[in-house]
Amino acid sequence: MMTTTYVGIDLHKRTQTWVALAENGKDTLFTREFPVTPAGVEAGIKLSKSCGEKIVVAIEPTCGWLWVVPLLRECGMEVHISNPRKVKAIADSLQKTDKNDATTLAQLVRTGIMHESSEVSPEMQTLRAIVRERVFLVRLRASMKCRLESVVTRNGRHRIEGSLSSQKGKTALIESGEREWKRSLDVIADLSAYVTALDKEVATYAKQPIPKLLMTLPGVGTITAVSMWAEVGDYARFSTPEKLCAFAGLVPTERSSGGVQKLGRITKAGSTILRYILVEAAMRIRDTEKSNVLYQFYKTIK
Repeated sequence: MMTTTYVGIDLHKRTQTWVALAENGKDTLFTREFPVTPAGVEAGIKLSKSCGEKIVVAIEPTCGWLWVVPLLRECGMEVHISNPRKVKAIADSLQKTDKNDATTLAQLVRTGIMHESSEVSPEMQTLRAIVRERVFLVRLRASMKCRLESVVTRNGRHRIEGSLSSQKGKTALIESGEREWKRSLDVIADLSAYVTALDKEVATYAKQPIPKLLMTLPGVGTITAVSMWAEVGDYARFSTPEKLCAFAGLVPTERSSGGVQKLGRITKAGSTILRYILVEAAMRIRDTEKSNVLYQFYKTIK
């Protein structure tokens, strides 16, 4: 009869702790720490295979899990990705060590009560990385624009008329002779060039069925549609709209008991980027005639 070994991996930037439990869940077969390198992962795999024929692994989606998990699966291991938000046994532990965290993961996957994270395809991971890089650069550019406004104000905002982002404003900033102002303009221009290049790359995905469908929504354009798709992934895994809203963190927190319902602020769970772009899209419903019904609904709530 095939024996099963349950392995919990606590993954960090430089080190990883492996704990292997026997099939009965009581006996610890080994506890080892390895470097987070391909050689370190291979050493853990070799040691695990010496303990049993079937290896079931539990790992959190942190640090280098994207390259570690494929190595584990290539060796025939059954890998489960835990949901860190829902693994409360680790988050609330009063004895939180790498060894204890790895042991908890192994115990949870053994009993089958571990909440798992959903995985997306490598292609969707690539798109998600592009979208998140774009968001990072856009926010960095906005930060630089705010900083430029601040340093110009510090040295006399009256010296520059109008908007600093206009051509007239940019010319005045350059002609002022202030080197800091010129450097800020150069950084903003470089970031804009990178963002434009990423916009073109993101736009190539807009012909896919899901983004095309999303673009039929009022206020949703190419970038917004592709970004929503990248962050959500497979829409079919949400059986109701409410579950999708919960995934985006746009539902209220709740502390209800004894027949009394108490709702608080939104949970802010899930993807920050998805939540941001959904709110931005909702803010644009008043811009087009086809969204008039939505805008009337907004005014009614307001």
